[in-house]
Order: sequence, then C-alpha cells, then structure tokens
Amino acid sequence: MLKESPKLVTKLKHIDIHQHWLRQEFSRDVIKLDWISTSKMPADGLTKCLSDQKHQNFIRQLNMVDFKSKI
Repeated sequence: MLKESPKLVTKLKHIDIHQHWLRQEFSRDVIKLDWISTSKMPADGLTKCLSDQKHQNFIRQLNMVDFKSKI
C-alpha cells in the first residue's frame, strides 16, 4: 500500500475496494502502519531457516520456556 498514491491501480474490483477502504481508514487515523524490522517479526521464524541466534530470539518472541528442569 502506497499512501502517496490515492489512485486505485488494479483491474480487480474487489482488490480495489479493500485497498481503498484501507487507505481511507489510514487517512482517518483509524489504523496506524509502522515499519518493523524483519528481526522483530515472529512470523519469520515459521517461514525462514534461522541461525541458532535468530532461533533463540524467535523462542523469546513467542515467550516459550524450557520446562524440562521444572518436571
């Protein structure tokens, strides 16, 4: 979504309607869009091959704990 371009650009009407609604809600400050670094996106842990360090960060993002020591 490009907030600078108010023109709807697709040839698919249902896409245009949803995109127009999203832009409208953004311009009315109903929703806020923020850029998030890929390292802070938990979904990446489900879709990408992670190094050990990134895997540990992913586990922390999900608030997962090792409960073996608690058994």
